[in-house]
Amino acid sequence: MKTVDYLDAVKAAYSLGSDYQLAKKLGESPARVSQYRSKPVSMDDDMAIKISYLLDLNPLAVLADAHIEREMKRGNSSLVIFWEEVKRSGKMDVQVLTKMVA
Repeated sequence: MKTVDYLDAVKAAYSLGSDYQLAKKLGESPARVSQYRSKPVSMDDDMAIKISYLLDLNPLAVLADAHIEREMKRGNSSLVIFWEEVKRSGKMDVQVLTKMVA
């Protein structure tokens, strides 16, 4: 999922009618939520953790999605592969790292 998908999921889960309400729920400024929607801005790790808590999701999976989105925008395919493997396996260990550099 991408950042905007997670934002929409929080809005739906908590029946929030506006991005202003979403910003309050996330403890962020409305301007920051607007940046996530209107600019190619991926959520940072702090936001990923908040969202994982609010949606009762595995934090590592949400973090991985944030990093995948960010590294795709940067064109860094080796890190995309790394984070996809982290998300798939649910762990970060030496075996995941070897797939990145292989």
